[in-house]
Amino acid sequence: MNVFVIPSWYPSQDNLLNGIMIKEQTRAFCQKYREVNVGISIWGQQEQQYLLWSKDHFKNVLKVASAKLSPSEALVFPNLKEYHKPAFTWSNKIAGGNMGSIVKANLFNLKAFEADYGKADLIHAQVNHPAGRIAMEVAKAAKLPFCVTERMSPFPSQYEADKKGKLKSSWKAPYTASSVNITISPAQAALMQKQGISNIRVIPNFLNEAFFVPASLQTSPSPFVFLTLTTAIPRKGVDVLLKAIEDFTATAAPTEVTFRIGGNGNFAPYKEMAQALGIADRIEWFGQVNREEALKAFQESSAFVLPSFEESFGNVYAEAIACGKPVIATKCGGPESIVNETNGLLVEKDDPKGLATAIRQLINNYSHYDSHKIRRDFMSRFSSKAVLPQLHRLYQEIISKQSNR
Repeated sequence: MNVFVIPSWYPSQDNLLNGIMIKEQTRAFCQKYREVNVGISIWGQQEQQYLLWSKDHFKNVLKVASAKLSPSEALVFPNLKEYHKPAFTWSNKIAGGNMGSIVKANLFNLKAFEADYGKADLIHAQVNHPAGRIAMEVAKAAKLPFCVTERMSPFPSQYEADKKGKLKSSWKAPYTASSVNITISPAQAALMQKQGISNIRVIPNFLNEAFFVPASLQTSPSPFVFLTLTTAIPRKGVDVLLKAIEDFTATAAPTEVTFRIGGNGNFAPYKEMAQALGIADRIEWFGQVNREEALKAFQESSAFVLPSFEESFGNVYAEAIACGKPVIATKCGGPESIVNETNGLLVEKDDPKGLATAIRQLINNYSHYDSHKIRRDFMSRFSSKAVLPQLHRLYQEIISKQSNR
């Protein structure tokens, strides 16, 4: 089996975490199924030297003049290779964002993959924009089936929808043409169905169970530590968390509780808000962390809390339960398929008082949450052993249907 993967994002020197889920899933898949050959197509997505911004005319000229557009390859495993053929990307409003050249770059990568491993059987686009659109054109030219995995939240985005919230026909086309549309949670599937997208399969994200593990010595930190690891954007609900901490602090028992909040982005406005609410002494702020630092943060916490407004899945919740930690999440899509009575609590969105109540409830009933049971729950649903066979079977199904036509 030969699978050609076109990701919308992929880690680069500019952003090591951009598309990390796609990279980790593909590598784990290739290690588990060594008889499957996989090629990753990279055309410079999210690499600053190939992104041309409409207001940066001088920088654009310098980028074009100094660009290195020659192809390169990187062998990861004997059955996994990355193919890099750069193409410039700019706004879709101007000449389609250079989509024609981007498709040609991906066709170049496909031919290089087939020269190494033989005829491709299937193209897998990771996220519809832009990979789904690219895969649709590449598949048409190469006469191959393709599938799309949609991970985006919110869905559809403001760029994909018209003023009435309906998915634009040009953005819907790849879903219509694909063999199967994969999504990562039942909630995301329901949103896609509302947009008239059919042939949907739910295959959740998986986490590397060998990396995200409970601490070797399971002890509850003192003081009690709630961890929040997120991006500093409004839809993650950090402001709701701060209001909940204020409510909790006003009525809290003497038990000492600390909230560790951090991740990517600018948390300065939230720090100011915490000062204004009089809760600054309850919070320990930290900045961006790498994977190893994130693991340490999970292991050294008592529980995890994040009151998002929307999540297509919610990897951080799954990372927490992989480490045996209970979580508090909101009913915002993905978390409903992760959080259950074994591993945590679900509250309504944008409800600081309800969140404060859940914080108290989790602390008061902390002994109810068994780290070993939480870990087993994770293993049964979101480990590579649970998820990757589902993807392998789907690949076989698509290829079998194609061969029978």
